[in-house]
Amino acid sequence: MWSRWSGGVIAAMVVIALCAGLAVKVAGASHSSSSRVKPQPPGPLVVAGRTLRAELAGAVTFDPKPGAVDVALDGRVAVNATAGRLTAVRATTTTNWPLFGTLSPSGKRWQSNRPLAPATSYRVTATVSGSSGATAQSTSTFRTLTPVATVAATVFPDSLTVGVAQPIVIRFDHFIANAQARAAVLQRFTVTESRPVAGGWHWFSNRELHFRPKVFWPVGEKVAVASDLNGWNAGDGMWGDGTVHTQFTIGDAHVAVANLTTHQMTVTDNGRLIATYPFSGGRDLYPTMNGVHIVLDRESVVHMVSSTNGIPVNSPDGYDELVYNDVHITDSGEYVHAAPWSVGSQGRSNVSHGCINLSPADALAFFGFSRVGDVVWVVAGARPPERGDHGVMDWETKWSDWTPAVVHNMFPPPPPKTRALAPRAAPRHAR
Repeated sequence: MWSRWSGGVIAAMVVIALCAGLAVKVAGASHSSSSRVKPQPPGPLVVAGRTLRAELAGAVTFDPKPGAVDVALDGRVAVNATAGRLTAVRATTTTNWPLFGTLSPSGKRWQSNRPLAPATSYRVTATVSGSSGATAQSTSTFRTLTPVATVAATVFPDSLTVGVAQPIVIRFDHFIANAQARAAVLQRFTVTESRPVAGGWHWFSNRELHFRPKVFWPVGEKVAVASDLNGWNAGDGMWGDGTVHTQFTIGDAHVAVANLTTHQMTVTDNGRLIATYPFSGGRDLYPTMNGVHIVLDRESVVHMVSSTNGIPVNSPDGYDELVYNDVHITDSGEYVHAAPWSVGSQGRSNVSHGCINLSPADALAFFGFSRVGDVVWVVAGARPPERGDHGVMDWETKWSDWTPAVVHNMFPPPPPKTRALAPRAAPRHAR
């Protein structure tokens, strides 16, 4: 017979045993579960994203290479992505001047579209995106070279109405001796005409380049010249700099023909004879130069001194006086001008020091008629043209010595109109 005490003890022992067994079962179940499921490291997505961004950034390449120095100014900056797509490229100088470029439709390549500035540091930042939506940035810096000198140019004429023989004269502020640089600069000038005609380029010196039409300009022609020397390798460590835009118009065809044998000068305006002037040309010791001259400039009064041409003023052939109504036609000092002292010889004999002497009235009329670029054609003389003289060198240099030029149309023709198709007649239906 159980006592109350013994029964309580037995019940307590049973409860303890049951709890111990349950604990063992629970512990066993937990161990069994952990052996089937592998634990995962903390934050797996952050690590994978960081790796993908690094791969995208590493797939971006730059040209010039990062850290490059003395980069040529005619190069183009390029960014390529071998993985993902370029979504943005920003290129600037260190002073935040932008360098613009074009991104390819595929998003794989960006390239700048302007020359680089000299002695300048650039920073290029590219943003690339992957198919998963991850993005990354990559940056490169480089520095351009410092030129030995920069070369600029001027263009004449500009904003003028000129004669039919006027060439386009380009003067550089440094000698351009490198043959490759000379050839390359022709692509830096664009000649645009209202009625395009054949034209050509010719170098007359290391600093002077000319353009002229094959034959005289058409009357009324409008001409524009544009140049961009930025990024032009001028040779010998020099690089081009600056842009120029000029325009001019061709006036009426003024052509004067001075015959040194007949001592008569005929003057035409657009082919119509308007005057015949008796004149006196250069005497045998100082003959007037033959050839197609152009009017270089005009001056109402010129102080002419013989010593500038090597003739002492106090010699029998010397002179020192003011001369009026002067139309300048050669570098060597030949003019068509008033010469009241030789009126008796005009139309009869050549007595001047090389100029074309007219009476005061005829000289005044010719002065008012003439403009820069007009033709004064001297014929039947003994002195050949001097090819280095600006008065004659353009039209006395044979055309085969000129480099053919590309000429653009100022007013390109509109596209041809397409004829509208007549509507087709509706089919007839049997009734």
